[in-house]
Amino acid sequence: TQIEKLREELTEQVVEVLRHFGCLDGATLLPAGRLIASLRHDNELLVARVAFSGLLDGLPPAETAALLACVVEEPRETETLFARQVLKRLPHLRRRVQGLESLAAEVDRVQQSRRVFRPVSMHTTYLAATYEWAAGEEDWIRLIRDHFGGHEGDLIRAFRRLIDLCRQLAESPELPVALQVALRAAVKMLDRGIVLESALI
Repeated sequence: TQIEKLREELTEQVVEVLRHFGCLDGATLLPAGRLIASLRHDNELLVARVAFSGLLDGLPPAETAALLACVVEEPRETETLFARQVLKRLPHLRRRVQGLESLAAEVDRVQQSRRVFRPVSMHTTYLAATYEWAAGEEDWIRLIRDHFGGHEGDLIRAFRRLIDLCRQLAESPELPVALQVALRAAVKMLDRGIVLESALI
């Protein structure tokens, strides 16, 4: 069962962290805990905190994808210039990114205080390219040049991981239907062109 799967991986300190964030009640998994147990991802606790925080609520698919891109795939090098340009245009999304930064800092702080040394990764390296691609950009070369600046293989790998994460969240019965719909639409817009072709090779 999910709780047994979690138990195998959990130390008492991790259990304390999960209780702190309302994922466990005694030995019972609460909705956030059930989501964590179902995820195959590095940042499960942070992802669950984001999903239940309201940060994704009401966002169109491209912005949902852009926000979730902040918790996938460690960047080779962090480039925030492209993200800054997008967030300048979309101040409401900038506020959500700031909310995500606060959540990541809180998860890290609580883990450290319980001597749980699991990395908490949050960065905006892929935000701009994700937003533009999911919003309908057709020109892959222009996307890399104007919104990413790194190696295209890194971006494709990040997109594949993001697509996988969006699919997992969209399938979770713990999340609201409106969010599941936005996540499915984000997957459709991300998984096309060269990104789709890369998965077929």
